[in-house]
Amino acid sequence: MKLTRDSLYRQARNAILDIVKQNTEFMSKLPSEQELADMLGISRNTVREAIKSLENEGYLVSRHGVGTFIIYDGKNIKTNIAVLESITNIIVNHGYKPGTKSVYCEKRQAPAVISKMLNLGEKDEVLYIERVRTADDDPVIYIEDYIPYMEGMYEKYQEAKDESLFNFLQTFGHQIAFSNSTIRAVLSSKHIQKKLSLDGPETLLLLHQVHYTAKGDPVLYSDSYFLSKKFEFNVVRKRLD
Repeated sequence: MKLTRDSLYRQARNAILDIVKQNTEFMSKLPSEQELADMLGISRNTVREAIKSLENEGYLVSRHGVGTFIIYDGKNIKTNIAVLESITNIIVNHGYKPGTKSVYCEKRQAPAVISKMLNLGEKDEVLYIERVRTADDDPVIYIEDYIPYMEGMYEKYQEAKDESLFNFLQTFGHQIAFSNSTIRAVLSSKHIQKKLSLDGPETLLLLHQVHYTAKGDPVLYSDSYFLSKKFEFNVVRKRLD
């Protein structure tokens, strides 16, 4: 299998991901960088870059002098909480078709605590968005978003509600660079149970996020409720000593 088109890194990442998904035994060893480079017809540097990306996404773990091992179990959608990535990309990168349903949006005043996080004045309005994200048509995330309102935002969102929210914000000049996030376990409310088609209360992973531009301007607050039976969050922790 040779890679001959552009974007070798992206193609290498996808090719190695295919290998990972065909060998889902936990901690099974990945072929060496040189073996992968020979197999794909690319440089070791490109292979190394692709492996690093898959490490960040929670598929692989590397041990210096030992090798790279698969930690993907084929069941859950895994994502590195330290990497800021759109939900659309996370779903696509795990081989699912992303979708959006049960969309509701309106222009309104935000709760005082959210206005404070977004540096809004007392009378400033936000675009409030409520939606359910799907993976292969199965509901997996319930999201509430608050965006400082700009002229034409409501109308534009009606045209772009199936797209990534990050891409939507870019059309208004907001390039998200980083977020301040917290995560905790919560029990689903009746409202969320209905939205996610749950039979009863279930444990969800609630991700609170304030998203900022590179200049430090807050442009999005979101509460995202992830099905814990479908999603896993991981992070690489290193000793300081």
